[in-house]
Amino acid sequence: MRPRTVKMWRDLSAARGRVAVMILAITVAMSGVGALLIARTVIVREAEAVYAGTNPASATLEVEGGVDAALLAQVRARPGVTDAVARQTVLTRVRVGDQWRRMLLFVIAPDDPMRVAKLRMESGAWPPADGELLMERTAGPVLDAAVGDRLAVAGPSGATTEVRIAGTVYDAALAPAGQESVGYGYLTPAGLARLGFTASADELRIVTAERDEATVAATATGVAAWLTNQGREVHLIQVPPYQHPHHSQSETITGMFLAFAIAALVLAGVLVAATLGAMLAAQTRQIGIMKTVGATTGQLLRVYLGAVAAIAATATVLAVVPALLAGYGLTGLVAEMLNVEITNRATPWWAPAAFFAVGLVVPLAVALVPLVRAARITVRSALDEHGAGTRVGTRRGDRWLTRLRGGRLSALALRNLLRRRGRLALTLALLAAGGAMFTSGLNSSAAWRSWVDDGMARRAYDAQLRLAAPASVDTITRAASVVDGVIAVEPFVSLPATPASADGQIEVERTYPDDGHGRFLLAALPVPTRMVDFEVTAGRWLQAADTDGVVLNQSAVSRLGDPRVGDEVHLAVDGVVGRWRLVGTVAEAGGPATAYTSPQSVTRFVDPGTANMLHIVTAGDTAAVTGAVEGALTSAGLTVGESMLTEDLRTAIDEHVAIFIGTLLALAALMAAVGILGLAATMSITVTQRTREYGIMQAIGARPTVIRRMVVLEGTVTGLLGSLVAISLGVPLSILVGELLGRISFGLPLPLRLSPGGLVGWLLLSIVAAAAASLVAAHRAARLTVRETLTYQ
Repeated sequence: MRPRTVKMWRDLSAARGRVAVMILAITVAMSGVGALLIARTVIVREAEAVYAGTNPASATLEVEGGVDAALLAQVRARPGVTDAVARQTVLTRVRVGDQWRRMLLFVIAPDDPMRVAKLRMESGAWPPADGELLMERTAGPVLDAAVGDRLAVAGPSGATTEVRIAGTVYDAALAPAGQESVGYGYLTPAGLARLGFTASADELRIVTAERDEATVAATATGVAAWLTNQGREVHLIQVPPYQHPHHSQSETITGMFLAFAIAALVLAGVLVAATLGAMLAAQTRQIGIMKTVGATTGQLLRVYLGAVAAIAATATVLAVVPALLAGYGLTGLVAEMLNVEITNRATPWWAPAAFFAVGLVVPLAVALVPLVRAARITVRSALDEHGAGTRVGTRRGDRWLTRLRGGRLSALALRNLLRRRGRLALTLALLAAGGAMFTSGLNSSAAWRSWVDDGMARRAYDAQLRLAAPASVDTITRAASVVDGVIAVEPFVSLPATPASADGQIEVERTYPDDGHGRFLLAALPVPTRMVDFEVTAGRWLQAADTDGVVLNQSAVSRLGDPRVGDEVHLAVDGVVGRWRLVGTVAEAGGPATAYTSPQSVTRFVDPGTANMLHIVTAGDTAAVTGAVEGALTSAGLTVGESMLTEDLRTAIDEHVAIFIGTLLALAALMAAVGILGLAATMSITVTQRTREYGIMQAIGARPTVIRRMVVLEGTVTGLLGSLVAISLGVPLSILVGELLGRISFGLPLPLRLSPGGLVGWLLLSIVAAAAASLVAAHRAARLTVRETLTYQ
């Protein structure tokens, strides 16, 4: 057997082009697998480490009147509490050029030991002077400022005070400022008082011995009950999950992408199987001869598996460097999105072990079926093999093709295409899988843009402003309506709320310290409203008669345990529990969990005829008009506490998933590349197997041009069929990806949106690539002489 084995390896080495294609396909796929494996393992580990390294508060209790040193000492002695600190957070605004930006001020006492919710100084020192603050390092672009610059920060009256940026800090517990469109600043109580605010450490942040949510909630509730007995009113309890605000989102999406990368590797394995199967088909007679001289199925199978193992091992080694470069590049991008500092880029031992194991095992497992089939062929079947198949010409499809009208060349190309239907099916599967991923990536990107565009379009307003205190609706409307460029004004009420149980017990909030992630709002809009037209997913929108009705967006539905239309909903505002009847649910792009109701149903919380928010519709420069509205409101004796342009909301939404959409498109291109490589390999094999056939055609008068055109036509038709199958398979895959991406981002699946450019692009790409791959094979076929073809073994 040894001489024949050597010849088989020589035949394999002679097919350098096909071996190179197989290695390239696996290398490309393994590069994606390695990159995502590195990104996922490093990011998950580092995000957990840096968040835990801040020693975040297990729970935060809002205590009326603030917490002094004596009370703080008593809290630290409570059962289950290992540490406690008193802080204050103030939401205000800062002028950036001609616009206002939201600003979160974290107030920390100069003598705070910084054991809880720790910061790391990057420049400057703690504490800053009274006229200074420290800026979180990601807030620079939002505030358009750097160390040494001065910020015009608004006080409670709306008047601004200049504050110098004395340094920067790294707060790993916060999402990047750009994603939230907010600036983060850190200052002392004296610095806050200089801005005009009342310094009151009303946030009691406690650390518990156990970190599970049930134990933390029980301990926090016990502390709240004890404070109440001490005569201190507790307005709310916040128990955020013990993880970074974007941890679950990133972990889920990177996991999905890793699965797609492994799917690309399986696709590459199919390519190897198809290529080797076709190459072994050309060696069928050699296999028969080897079996006649004593070769066993096991011996042959070991030789074939050794060839696959060598190809897979070579490709896996070649993929190491691209995987490292892409993996650490992606890690950096995701870390920036999470505001996670990577201190240790090393991967755990099992990651490279898994990388090499997957790179070797998957191609071998996929190639096992055609290899076993080739090794088990009988001697008679092997020696009787003539390359065309035993049923060629006798099948119904073959007889149907003979009746097709048209050029002989087209008919011959179609007949050749269908001669080996198993190989055609594998080729189409390669193209279809690669194209389905490619089109689904573009479709998902289009669905995201469409969902956000539709969500923004359903907001008829251009800017939203929040007042520091409720004011008369008539006063607000008169002041804003006279501003040039204001088309419409609609005041409304928006209040922080907390879900409550049927017995009136207030639920523990899951809101993070940034007061953004996990918050719940109760919004009382005029009925009917002119400013929003959200898509109703169940029931209906509010009507004038709904004095106790409420409509929930999808995030609120999830927070309240998926209530049905007609159920009773319980929410608490400042400790007062209210009851509403659910009349409908809506889909809302962006924004927190929100319950929408009528102004009549919130009179228990605010005076009738007052509002603390307003939407405006503008003409021209929205930022300039919004600034003029703020001036008019100030002149009317009203203080604006916050303003946000709708375009800024759109930017914040896009920032949350930009890197994931980009990664999805990169994976789509990777899958498409593997599919096209499969077509190129198949066409090369087809030409090799038909070497004698081309010689016979030339012997009876066929010119090289005819052979070239026939091969190119065959490949082009294969590319066309594969692209059509890919487009059809891309639709359900797009639904699956949109379901996952949408639920992680918005709590609802993304609608199916087909990307016309993506579909046409894949159609053209696959046809052009098929023609190009076929052209190379056709050129080789046309150059064969009659003598070469008839002596081919």
